[in-house]
Amino acid sequence: MELRTLRYFVTVIREGSITAAAKSLHVTQPTLSRQLAALEDELGHALYRRGPKGIELTEQGVILRRYAESILALADKAEEEIALPTHSIAGKVHIAAGETQAMELIARAMERTQAEYPGIAFEIYSGTSADLMDNFVRGFYDFFLECELRSHVDMHTMKLPHLDEWGLLVRRDDPLANLAAVTAAELVGHPLISSRQGVKVGVLGQWLGGLAEKMDVRATYNLPLNAKFLVRQGLGAAFTYRGLFEANAMSDLAFVPLSPALESTQGIVWRKTLPTRQAQAFLGKLREVCAEEPSSTRADS
Repeated sequence: MELRTLRYFVTVIREGSITAAAKSLHVTQPTLSRQLAALEDELGHALYRRGPKGIELTEQGVILRRYAESILALADKAEEEIALPTHSIAGKVHIAAGETQAMELIARAMERTQAEYPGIAFEIYSGTSADLMDNFVRGFYDFFLECELRSHVDMHTMKLPHLDEWGLLVRRDDPLANLAAVTAAELVGHPLISSRQGVKVGVLGQWLGGLAEKMDVRATYNLPLNAKFLVRQGLGAAFTYRGLFEANAMSDLAFVPLSPALESTQGIVWRKTLPTRQAQAFLGKLREVCAEEPSSTRADS
């Protein structure tokens, strides 16, 4: 399979028709159709069919699309980095990150990096650690801001001087909002919203202990921002980090910490292969920022 053919295939999917894709690619429609037919012959499967609403992928087409998009993204990233002048420090730094206030440290390092190296730009990819790790391992990102930093024997890790405090985001009229802190026992029978990983695993599972099985989880979320709207509609109280949302006396939402307190360590992960020059420049600035911080910083209210 050639990169050009994969790009043709992905463009047809994006545009929704052979005609529109041919126009976008500046090739004739017969040429594009021949290329796609040759791709199907090579793989031994039909990849798409023309439906009333445009191109519809077959099961094999769905599989190829996933791999094709990954291959093309990596090829574009490689071409971008190789094209840079030999001695210049410029280009993009790709950072995957979970949602945490530790991102403030990353942002400060980004600002310092661009102040010294104006040719460096950043691309940020948000998601859960579980969602982002797969693409990180495959080379899509230079750095990975991992929530609940784990040990990675085949990668470099750097603990950030920041601790995120767990608690519950609740509506101001929720009885839990009147508590200074909430225990696991007080959550039994209360409707809850948790991250997609659930309340039976990870640090939350350890904190809940034997009561994890008794939790009434009404919904799960991928990113905390969506959980805020569920809380506001009264679906339940959401487990989250302090400081991700405005939850003060002027807000309709409140943050209630857990008791005993539960804190999480966040950190940066990168592969042991030599980072790009621009990634090395960013890493140096991040180390500067971290060196200026206390050994641990808890998220502000």
